[in-house]
Amino acid sequence: MLETRARSRLSLALCALLCSGTLHAQDTTERDTKPQDATAQTTDVPQHGDSKTLDKVSVVGSQIAGGGAQAALPVVSVSKEQIDSTGATKGDELFRNLPQFGDVAFTQKTVNAGRNQNYARGDVASINLRNIGSQYTLLLVDGRRTVQYPLSGNTPSYNANAIPTFGLDRLDVLLDGAAAVYGSDAVAGVVNLVLPSNLNGGGVELGYGHAEGTSRSTRSLDGYWGSDFAEGRGNVSLLYGASHQSKLLNSDQAYTATARRSIAEDGRAVPDPNGTAGGLSTYTPWGQFTLVRKNADGSVATLGQPYYVDTTGTLRRASSVPTSLRYDTSAAPGITQEPSVDKANVYASAHFDLSQTTQLFGELGYYRAKSESRFSGGPNSVLSSTVPNYVYVDTNAYWVPASLRAAAAAAGASAIRLTNYQLVDEPVQRLKDDNSEVRVLTGVRGSTEGGWNWESAVLYARARVVDSQQNGLFNQFVAALNKTTADAYNPFNGGDPSHPSWGDATPSDLAGILGWTTRIGTTTLASWDFKVDRPDALRWYAGEIGVAAGVELRRETAKDDRDANVDGTVQYLDWYTGNVNSSNVFLTSYSDDISASRTVKSVFAELAVPLVSPELGIPLVKAIDLQVAGRYEDYNDAGSVAKPKLALAWNVVDGLLLRGSVSGGFHAPALELANSGTIWRGGSTTDLIRCDALVKRGAYASYSACTSATSGAVLLAPLSTNIDTGTVFDKGSIKPETSKQYSYGFVFEPAFLPDAAGRLNLGVNAWQIRIDNPISALGGTNELLYDAYLRTSGQGGSPNVVRLDPTAEDAAQFAGSGIAPVGALQYVKTYYANGNPLTARGIDYDLSWRKRGTAWGDWTFTVNVSQLKRYSQEPLPQVKAIAGAIASGVLVNIVDPATLAAYNQVGLEGAKPEWRGSAALIWHRDDWTVRLRDNYIGSVTSAAYSFVASTAPQKVDATQLWTLSLKKGFSLGALAGSYVEVGARNLFDKDPPLDAGGNYLAALYEDYGRYLYLNVGATW
Repeated sequence: MLETRARSRLSLALCALLCSGTLHAQDTTERDTKPQDATAQTTDVPQHGDSKTLDKVSVVGSQIAGGGAQAALPVVSVSKEQIDSTGATKGDELFRNLPQFGDVAFTQKTVNAGRNQNYARGDVASINLRNIGSQYTLLLVDGRRTVQYPLSGNTPSYNANAIPTFGLDRLDVLLDGAAAVYGSDAVAGVVNLVLPSNLNGGGVELGYGHAEGTSRSTRSLDGYWGSDFAEGRGNVSLLYGASHQSKLLNSDQAYTATARRSIAEDGRAVPDPNGTAGGLSTYTPWGQFTLVRKNADGSVATLGQPYYVDTTGTLRRASSVPTSLRYDTSAAPGITQEPSVDKANVYASAHFDLSQTTQLFGELGYYRAKSESRFSGGPNSVLSSTVPNYVYVDTNAYWVPASLRAAAAAAGASAIRLTNYQLVDEPVQRLKDDNSEVRVLTGVRGSTEGGWNWESAVLYARARVVDSQQNGLFNQFVAALNKTTADAYNPFNGGDPSHPSWGDATPSDLAGILGWTTRIGTTTLASWDFKVDRPDALRWYAGEIGVAAGVELRRETAKDDRDANVDGTVQYLDWYTGNVNSSNVFLTSYSDDISASRTVKSVFAELAVPLVSPELGIPLVKAIDLQVAGRYEDYNDAGSVAKPKLALAWNVVDGLLLRGSVSGGFHAPALELANSGTIWRGGSTTDLIRCDALVKRGAYASYSACTSATSGAVLLAPLSTNIDTGTVFDKGSIKPETSKQYSYGFVFEPAFLPDAAGRLNLGVNAWQIRIDNPISALGGTNELLYDAYLRTSGQGGSPNVVRLDPTAEDAAQFAGSGIAPVGALQYVKTYYANGNPLTARGIDYDLSWRKRGTAWGDWTFTVNVSQLKRYSQEPLPQVKAIAGAIASGVLVNIVDPATLAAYNQVGLEGAKPEWRGSAALIWHRDDWTVRLRDNYIGSVTSAAYSFVASTAPQKVDATQLWTLSLKKGFSLGALAGSYVEVGARNLFDKDPPLDAGGNYLAALYEDYGRYLYLNVGATW
């Protein structure tokens, strides 16, 4: 039996070496900050017999300790040396350096969406394996799942920034479907955080980093401590860390300092304070004031063009506010690009041997981060199907100019409509986020006299976000506007003439108008599991068959508690029309509170079966091992599902391994999505059918000319308006998503090379994931395009696009176009539906070389490349019809039909580059360590779906960023055990490439240049 177990352990060790993935992290370079016994996940499991123990090595992808079929699994194992080579201080920075991870769906960045409380904000970043969506990646902590981040909406994710990068022993990534092993939602693969246990001793590290030329800096204190107790029968290990990240200002970088852009001679959009192309808000403190009166039927008629205030304080009249007076939401001093963050992490693990065959173990983890952002004053945007984006001012209000009051009387106006108004009396407003996660686990493990390992644990984890921001409140704002005393709010005094696109030289008192609104999101995970395994449960002609089986019961909950001003408790009543809007908050649509739960019961089984052993003596078949796994899960709200997995490892000869796998997955709709009502979201959009009509009647030469000329217009039955889009999830018509995955490849480690040449390893792995019934919505813009297609082709209109009846003004606009006139938009409703299959495929390439014990020290060189060859999905029938109509001329050339109907979206819209890669060189000699790393992101195309000529599709260049660090340890005298490290990320201080609008792509790139850091630490 002991010989069998020794052989199992040796087999597993060889497998771990051979099937190293893209970073091949089983690096034996001396640990920098932790004792040598912490280099592996070695939780001592007492076995039967005379106090013998089996070090249970955690290899993600299999529940069988020592099963030979683990060689069939494409596992990336990122060592601490490799993590340190990235210079990462948080999970977001770490995952951006790993080529198999894609764009970051939500980040700390607040410049673009910081004012909208419907977004995930604060110290947060998503994890997106294979770039197919964060909802398809499963995160484990020491082999068990953890809780998802709250408020991540329809695409749930785990928070990458809650990961303690300092404390990670390693990061294991299974680049394969793992539904049969870990749960049916592990579609793209699994990320397993391996935190050290069995520590003996301690360490502490002080760190400081600063981004040159910016206000961004980071100060950190991290450490660990561990000790055996009860004469070695138990151990307690503790990791801890605290850090302060200062804010990064918009003004720190030219590409975030302004939304005003110019087009350079080469066609590239570049930041230019004097430019006038795209990026500026249509909202403005200079106002748009339109005289109105009520008709007999209760409708509101506009009386001529709107007024605005110019920089001299004079009221002028035009169809839209001049571009020079549009608000630059990025330019006000003090606006943050990234928030300030105060963060703390604590993780403790312990185990105690109850007997020679039974062990008690547990984990306790806690994370908390408080962040604060600053963003520009909010627009008075009220978005509802019943209340358009209008606020009405009584003509007798205190601050109405005499000239405007006289014009109102002459025209018979009963009110003044205020539109597109930016509340900038306090140009910078605040956002605070308090994120926390807690994890508690306790369990018992052991072995039987028959050689079976068993384990059972209870887990509870909770994540909570308290999101609070300053917001304009409509009832209070409108009441202040209409006061007849001098303490009324004055919207007629414009902004600041010295810089018209931001700030206010004549601010009004916002007390009572600006208030704090709070959104609280909570997710929980509670689970119980029991599993058994034995690597040598059976024996047949080819060797020992490993077996694992288990059951799991888990309960997940999600709660979204909206502010009373957002959830309909406090509504906005329009005094002039009598309409009611369920949200009382600027720029925030009405949203229901959500409270949802889900229970999942599951059972799994796994076999590790040797098919050919070396003893059989078959030429070119040294060994073949098979992994067979299956899992059945029963969701109380999404039905039941059974998913299998087969994986094969063929050891051809020493040093050459061929491998392949096929598996299935299942993904239930997100809890928040499945338990919400109609999700109303407002936004500014173009009524596409109107410019189609104007082009066809000859008023404009092209669609883009029409939208450019009429941008911001509020007359002419608005071409551009603010409407609601209601997205509906119908439980009765939505099927869960299912997936099929396969992968195959090889690992080659030439055994014929002499020791003097070092150790060379080459791996290639091809993969494909097909997701059936992916859940998505057509979207408001496509609903409008489809409505335009139906109308121009004489098929009526879409019932999902709701309009008022056409007026005489509408009829005049459509005259001569051949299209029946339409009324003004009220709202668009779009339904979630199961779409056509989504297929992603690619190839991973891995090269590593190691040489130890040379006269010049130890050397490690790795190259990792991930190629996303295809990300394709056949468009919905409506989109195909739209593309056909544009191609045939039925619709004007609104957008390139080939792009609209694109099957393969690799490289489009700046989210999915075809190539990502990294290379690292690590040198270690005596007390010196040097790490050099290069991170490459390939080119993409931005603005692929743009309707505006100035932001036509454009290539965004590839980029590569270098990281260099130098570390010196001390082994003698008073400094023994201490070290100092200096480093630089983005060594050559490169700005990120800009897209067609002159913006950097936050999903792909960091938003600052060279970052210098210093770490000083000691171990004992």
